[in-house]
Amino acid sequence: MRRLSSVFFFFALAALVWLLLPDLWTSFHPSARHQEAGALALMFVGSSFICLQLSGNWKGMLKGLLLGLAFVLWGGEQFLRPGPTVTAIDSAVIAIFVLDMGLVIAGHLEASPKDGHGGPPRC
Repeated sequence: MRRLSSVFFFFALAALVWLLLPDLWTSFHPSARHQEAGALALMFVGSSFICLQLSGNWKGMLKGLLLGLAFVLWGGEQFLRPGPTVTAIDSAVIAIFVLDMGLVIAGHLEASPKDGHGGPPRC
């Protein structure tokens, strides 16, 4: 799984280059290529992260899997026409991001000192 994670990450970086170089050349004017390259970058980096989570220890895997899934869904929706399906995917992605960040925040709050000393937890 780690090797597959590396392959997906390489593809994400290639898609990022495919996104940014033409954007710089065209002064960031909107194009179909821009949307497709951005979608692929999101999907590949999400897939890479999912593979990485599946190859590691099980502690915290749910948060990582959810985060990877959110990126895959976010990228996938870029290929769809606006409508109820895209709105549903948007809602799912936002819910995953909020829940995932909530789990991170809750973990930091539980780990912080109860007596108020020591300052806020670092991210």
